[in-house]
Amino acid sequence: MDILNNQSKERLKKLNNLLVTSLEAAFNVTVYQDQVSEDEETDYHYFIYETGGFTKKAEQNKSLLVQDVTLRYYSENRDDLDEVTIDIITLLERNGHIFKNSLKAAIQKGDTDSYVDEIELNFTRAFKYVIE
Repeated sequence: MDILNNQSKERLKKLNNLLVTSLEAAFNVTVYQDQVSEDEETDYHYFIYETGGFTKKAEQNKSLLVQDVTLRYYSENRDDLDEVTIDIITLLERNGHIFKNSLKAAIQKGDTDSYVDEIELNFTRAFKYVIE
């Protein structure tokens, strides 16, 4: 079978790579895809990103594939989460992602009185889809 839609696949790989490398460089933390196991991360300062399904959108004689991307930032003992959120949004929008919304939560660490902050940011990204 011939490989189909190489241009779209290359754009997708580029967007994933930009997401990971730009976050790692800017925040000096690890970026995981989909999940992190408890033995992989010992402190709470990292990102997890997940990609969703695709939606096809027609625009002026060309088709676009639009994909949802969810990014979660976990951190402990920071008082600048709003500022960090703005930095993340700015960084990813520079790299082809479109910001939709964000949510903040505090997650209790086991049976302790300690909490970890979680910021969930939702983005979309689009790229040309051409049937070759």
